[in-house]
Amino acid sequence: MQDKILKRNIESAGGWFVGEYAALILNKFNELESDKDFKNEFIRKVFHNHGRDKDFGGTRTRVNAVIRIIKNNKIIEALEYVIHSDRINNEELKAVEMAKVALREIKSQ
Repeated sequence: MQDKILKRNIESAGGWFVGEYAALILNKFNELESDKDFKNEFIRKVFHNHGRDKDFGGTRTRVNAVIRIIKNNKIIEALEYVIHSDRINNEELKAVEMAKVALREIKSQ
């Protein structure tokens, strides 16, 4: 991957997280950017739903990394990265499938 900033953001979020949550974050992007209370509640819900982080801070980092990907207009590249990653395909099939759905949705708009 040539884009070091994109790669760093994918690593911060976790490829599986990008695949599973990019579409949701993209759909809620305006509220996440403009309403701090909404963002905090969104992060709490994601934290409780996926349960992989020890605390809210880890989930906040993941959400903020996906927001940075969206702000940099790199969401398509990030989803393609997830779809084509051998490691993610071997370990996180749900994330790959969700990334494919999200990519189709984005490209059809």
